[in-house]
Amino acid sequence: MQKYFQYYNKIREKYNKVTEGRHGFDSMCRDILILWVILGFINGFVRSRIFSLVSLLCPVFAIWRTFSTNDVKRSIENRKYLEYRKKAFEFFKLMYKRIKEFKTHRYYTCKNCSAVIRVKRVKGEHTVACPKCRKEFSVRIH
Repeated sequence: MQKYFQYYNKIREKYNKVTEGRHGFDSMCRDILILWVILGFINGFVRSRIFSLVSLLCPVFAIWRTFSTNDVKRSIENRKYLEYRKKAFEFFKLMYKRIKEFKTHRYYTCKNCSAVIRVKRVKGEHTVACPKCRKEFSVRIH
């Protein structure tokens, strides 16, 4: 048992030497590997060369990012990725909400500030004030 722990500690020391000064694993790498699994699953049914090529490149790119020594660039890339990911999640969340509340509410975009405004679905002409910029505009619900 003692030999096992010594062997494990040697491997751990070598790993720490290799990863010293490297960027490491971040959320972009995690999502790339999740994409890799999804593409591999889809490729099992579709059998496309494009899916095969992309699914081959995903883990290579994730490993390259993980072992990169340019920590500043990788951090900037990850920050930008997280901003785009947040916008995408907000978009799909809003689309889900619109579909879910289709029978009870309508959604409009303010022409002044582009804020999304939720209005109860009551037939007729209504004046709506934007909660963000306080500009009033007229909407007609059928």
